[in-house]
Amino acid sequence: MSIKNPFRLTLITVLILLFAWSIIIKIINVISTNEYAEQQEIVQLIVPANRGNIYSYDNKLLAVTSSTHDLYFDGLYAKATVKKSDLEILSIQLSQIFRDKSSEDYLFILRKAISKNNRYALIKRNVSFNKLKSLKESQYFKNPLQGGLIIETNLSREKPNGNSAARTIGDLYKDKTPKYGLEYSYNAELMGQDGKSSFIKKPGAGKIKIKDGHSIESRDGQDLITTLDLDLQDIVEQALLRQLEIYKADFGTAILMEVKTGRIKSISNLKKVQNNKYAEILNFGVSLQLEPGSTIKLASLMAYLEDSDGNIEDTIDCKNGQYQFRGSPIPTKDSKKLGVVTLKEAFAHSSNIGIGRLIKDYYKNRPEKFIQRFYNFGLGTKSKIDLSGAPEPIIPAPNDKHWSGISLPWMSFGYGINLTTLDILTFYNAVANDGNLIHPYLGSFFREGSDIHTINRDDISHTICSKSTIEKVKILLKEVVHIGTGKQLIDLPFSVSGKTGTTVKNYTNLNDDNDKQYQSSFVGFFPSEKPQYSCIVLIDNPDKNIGYYGSVVAIPVFKEIAHKIYVKEGLEWSTDLYTNSVKRDSIKLSFLNIENELENKLNFNKKKYPNVVGMHIRDALQLLENAGYNVIIKGDFGIVKKQYPKSSSPVRNDLAITLFI
Repeated sequence: MSIKNPFRLTLITVLILLFAWSIIIKIINVISTNEYAEQQEIVQLIVPANRGNIYSYDNKLLAVTSSTHDLYFDGLYAKATVKKSDLEILSIQLSQIFRDKSSEDYLFILRKAISKNNRYALIKRNVSFNKLKSLKESQYFKNPLQGGLIIETNLSREKPNGNSAARTIGDLYKDKTPKYGLEYSYNAELMGQDGKSSFIKKPGAGKIKIKDGHSIESRDGQDLITTLDLDLQDIVEQALLRQLEIYKADFGTAILMEVKTGRIKSISNLKKVQNNKYAEILNFGVSLQLEPGSTIKLASLMAYLEDSDGNIEDTIDCKNGQYQFRGSPIPTKDSKKLGVVTLKEAFAHSSNIGIGRLIKDYYKNRPEKFIQRFYNFGLGTKSKIDLSGAPEPIIPAPNDKHWSGISLPWMSFGYGINLTTLDILTFYNAVANDGNLIHPYLGSFFREGSDIHTINRDDISHTICSKSTIEKVKILLKEVVHIGTGKQLIDLPFSVSGKTGTTVKNYTNLNDDNDKQYQSSFVGFFPSEKPQYSCIVLIDNPDKNIGYYGSVVAIPVFKEIAHKIYVKEGLEWSTDLYTNSVKRDSIKLSFLNIENELENKLNFNKKKYPNVVGMHIRDALQLLENAGYNVIIKGDFGIVKKQYPKSSSPVRNDLAITLFI
C-alpha cells in the first residue's frame, strides 16, 4: 500500500510529537512547582521592634543597635522557577555590587546550589546596608519570593565610645534582654513593642515575609537622652586612669554631678585587668559599699552643730596625735600631732582623735540621737539613682549586737559605716546646694520620633539641716583647702571646698602596719561661692610605697578634673571670686576699695598696660577683665611669670594681653 504525501505526514507527526513533549515538560514543571509549594510552611512569627538608642545630653550616641546581613540562595526554589538567563543576570549584578568575585564565580555558586538542591547556600556574609539596598532594587529581587534569595539580619548592640562609661550605659545578653546599667533600668521604653507577621518558612531555608490580614506592625523603642557629657566623661576618665597607673591601684571611681540639678555628668569606674591595664568591669561608684573614712567627719560635725550650742571655734584636745579610746584594741594615731585646737583646725587637718573625742563626749549618753542625724542628712536612705544594684546604707545602732564602747567615736571618723561613693557625693552635694538634698539621676528624656517626653521621677527634696549649720560647715570645707589636707588645691584660679579621706581597709585583721591596705578619696565642690559641680574621687589600694593619703593620691585627680572643666567652660567662674578671696583673708575693705588700691599700687593707667607679673592669675584676670582688657592665658594656672605686651607700653585696642603662667 502506498502513502500519498509522505512528507506532509512526516511533518504532521513531528509537530504532534513536539506538542506532546511541550505538554510533558509543562506537566513536569507544574509537578515540580507544586511539590515545592507543598513543602512550604506558612507561619506567624514575632517581628522584634527596633531597640531605641541611648544618647548623651547633647545627642551623641552612647549605645546603638547595629545590623549585619548575610545573603543565602535557595537552589531548590530557583530550580523550579528561575530561568537560566535570570541566573546569569543575577551573577553579573552580584559581581557588580560586591566587587569581590567575577560573575562566573557567582554563577558557579548559584548553579551548584541548584544542582545539589541546596536550600541555604551562602553567597555573602556581612552585607552592608547600602549594598543590600542596591540588591533589593534589582529586577531579580522583585521576582516572587525574591527569586530564592534569602536575607538574614543579625542585630548587635554597640557602644560607639568603647569602654567609656560602659557599666553605666549597660549591656544586653545574647537574647537581647538587659544585663545592667541604663539598658536595664529603662528596658521597657527602649525595647518598644514587638509585632507579628506571616512568613513562608522551611527548616534550613530561612524565612520570607508575606503580607496578610493577620500582621501587626511592631513599634520601635524610644530613644533615651541621658545627662552624661562625653567631653566631661573623657576629662574624668583620663584623670582617673592616669593616677591609677601612677599608684598601681586596684580600682578607682570618680563621679561628677551638677550641684543644683543632681544630673550625673560623668561616672568612671576603672579596675586593673590583665597586663596592668584598666577597664570598666563593675560600677563601683553605685554598687560597692565601703567605709567612708574621714569624709564622714563632715556629717559628725554637722550633727554636733545641730544638737549643741557649739561653734566651729570651740576647742578640742587632740592629745598630740595619739590616743586610745576606751575599749579599742589599738591606739588611734593622727598624721599631724595637734594639741588643743579649734574644731575648724581639727577638721582641716583631719584629726580622728579630735572629732572622735568630741562626738564620744557629747553623745555618750544618747548615741541614738547621733545616729538619727545621719538619717536626717539622707545618709541612711538607699540612693534613688536610676541604676540597679544600689544597696541600702549600713549604719549601726546602739541596739545592734556588735555595738560597743568604741562604736560611736569610730563611726565619727568613718569606720563601722558602709556607704557607696555615690551616697557620700550626694550628701556633700546637699551641703553645696545650701542644705537641699536632691537625688542624682542619669535619664533625662525619652524621644519618639520628633516627640520628647521628660522622665518623671521623685523630685521631692528636703533641707538636711539648719541654714546656720550649712554656713558653718562651708567654712570648714574651705579651711581644708586653705590650711589643711587639701592645700594642693589652693593654686587653682577658683576656690574649692572639700574633704580628704584616707581609710585603712583591713584594720580588723592586721598583723603589723606593713600589711595595711588603703582607700584614698577626696570629695568636694567648686567653685566654693557659687557651686556648679560636686565631685568625688576614690582610689582603692594604691601602692603605699608610692603614696596612700587622700591628699596625695585622690586630690590630683579632682584638681585635674576641676581645672579642665574651668578651662572648657571659658574661665567663666572668675566672677566675684576676687571679692570672696579678699573676704577669706579677712581684709576689711570693700571690693571697690581693693580694686582702687590695686590700681594705685600698679600705677594703673588706661593708656598704658599695667604690670601683673608676680600676681596670681586669679587676681590678675579679675583686675584686667574689670578694666575692660581682653586676656589670653598661656600655660597652667598659678603665678603670672610673663606678660605681653610689656607693662607701661601703649595700649592697642586690637591687641589682647597674653599672660604666661
